[in-house]
Amino acid sequence: MKIAIVGLSGCGKSTCFRAITQKTKRESEGLDPTKPHLGVVKVPDWRLEMLKSLFNPKKITPAEITFEDLPGFHIPHIKEIEALMEVLGVFAGRDPVKDMDDIGVEFILADTEVVKHRLSSLDKEMKQDRSPEKTREHETLLKCRECLERNMPIRSITLTHDEEKSIRGFQFLTGKPIVIVGNIGEDQTGSGVTGAIEAECARRGFKSVEFCAELEAEIADIDEPERGPFLKELGIEQLARDRVIDIAYQALGYITFFTTKGDETKAWPVKNGVTALEAAGKIHSDIQRGFIRAEIVNFTDLEACGSVQEARKKALVRLEGKEYVVRDGDIVDFRFNV
Repeated sequence: MKIAIVGLSGCGKSTCFRAITQKTKRESEGLDPTKPHLGVVKVPDWRLEMLKSLFNPKKITPAEITFEDLPGFHIPHIKEIEALMEVLGVFAGRDPVKDMDDIGVEFILADTEVVKHRLSSLDKEMKQDRSPEKTREHETLLKCRECLERNMPIRSITLTHDEEKSIRGFQFLTGKPIVIVGNIGEDQTGSGVTGAIEAECARRGFKSVEFCAELEAEIADIDEPERGPFLKELGIEQLARDRVIDIAYQALGYITFFTTKGDETKAWPVKNGVTALEAAGKIHSDIQRGFIRAEIVNFTDLEACGSVQEARKKALVRLEGKEYVVRDGDIVDFRFNV
């Protein structure tokens, strides 16, 4: 899972990256500002602590997201990611809603060029080959072009599975999920200055979060033993970065299932709607190839019962087949034979 952090000059994009990935100022000073930078973060999930108390594993492995800080609008790199995090500076002299519009225009122009060139090539190819696949791609790209000409993102079009598949390889920027981060100053915390952003995001269907990147980047520079008392003194119970990571995870369209095998309890991120067979392949191809059944109990039921044994007594532990659609919070034991 990879999310690109983008934003206009002066919005605090790189500070956001440092705060989210917890890179210290010293670590960041040696980075080349003209190149993309990666940071891997663990997805906060309180359910892992509950599972730890029940199964007592030696190792807990949370899901992870890779964030990429890009130098400006580096289109080739942006196309290789799954979602976009737009950082909007909410400072004096800036208009964050206009910045959101300006970024959207850049993405629409980039997608328009891709559609234009592909349609030109496809028109020539279809003089020799009018296969169903090429015809479907052509019709879908025409839909995209019409949408972009109206200054609308491709994500606003309702496409069938086959249509979406026919253009998947283009990785259209306006087809990617978006998270909006309203980057505020330390003196703006709790002031409601991101209200206009939140209203606009609600209208466009974007997820948004308020974030004081400067403050949280400063916290990243504090040694771990001193960090707790510092946060307590400021009255901060939870870092806002955790909310940013959680919202980014949601925007990607992922859910989490868990396995508790041997000495490890692990969170596995999968796209919402995957089957048990597809989830098995996430762990190992052998498990998918030799899939027999999946023994499943959902976290909500397990938490209410207090143990797997009690969940069994109440018939809440089930055996499911290949076509079962995995739910968020499922604890799965795959049975397989190869």
